[in-house]
Amino acid sequence: MFFGFWFLVFAFKLPRFSDREIKEAGLFDSISPSAICHLPLAICQLPFIISGVSRVSDLYRLQQIDIEIDLRGSQLAAINDQIANSPAMMQAQAEHKTAHDSLAAARKQAKTLDDENKSLTTKIKVEEERLYGGRVTNPRELKDLQAEIDALNHKRESLDEEQLTAMDAVEGVEKIESAARANLAKVEAARAREVSDLIAKRENLQSLISNLQENRSSAVTNISSDDLTLYESLRKRKRGVAVAALANSSCKGCGESQSSSRIQIAKQEVEIARCANCERILYGGQDAGYTTMEGGDGDMVTRW
Repeated sequence: MFFGFWFLVFAFKLPRFSDREIKEAGLFDSISPSAICHLPLAICQLPFIISGVSRVSDLYRLQQIDIEIDLRGSQLAAINDQIANSPAMMQAQAEHKTAHDSLAAARKQAKTLDDENKSLTTKIKVEEERLYGGRVTNPRELKDLQAEIDALNHKRESLDEEQLTAMDAVEGVEKIESAARANLAKVEAARAREVSDLIAKRENLQSLISNLQENRSSAVTNISSDDLTLYESLRKRKRGVAVAALANSSCKGCGESQSSSRIQIAKQEVEIARCANCERILYGGQDAGYTTMEGGDGDMVTRW
């Protein structure tokens, strides 16, 4: 009797184990069938009590892993987006392209004016040869030639001013393009370092997610197919949170106050109790609280 009493007390203070953990530990392997028959009923049912107690706890632990996987998945997606897109790089490239295009246009305009000036100079030279070559002797023709040469010279003077302005414009745009090119080179160097760091972070996250997936696969083995189906269904409908902890008799998922009977069932954890309002699975364990594996809960709370 003395042994049965203290064994029963010890039984209810045991940590929560799954059926697999009990079998691996060989808790009852050393007790013969005849000896088991003489044990108190509560002690004989200890494996089933422990298994029942772990039912909701296993779902809760699975949710902790899934929440962490979701969080790391979001971080991985953000890193991939950072690697694929760089606002600073895009701006520097756009500024350089604008400066480069402006410089090309300015140079084209300057060349056009230069070609026109050369053509005009050639034409003036031809007319002057006619005027002073002695082949034209008619006074009226000579007068017309002189007038045409004067007009061409006047036009060339105006063209010289335009050409000078165009050359100044080219010089100014060259400075802008040079500055934009130097800035682009600086941004590209910084971007290369940034991408290198991001790739390293991505590899770490991928490794972490892989480990989490392995942990999830291990955790799922302790959960029945019916419970897992219910859990997955609730996760889809409840923004990724299927199990809600109890806080001051209320569901943390929606804030709805729960009846005493639901609270009692949730705290016992033998059967699944669900919130009367949001239908999430209620978890009444002492370690309730949505925290990541790093200990932060700010990101998780916003998900509810």
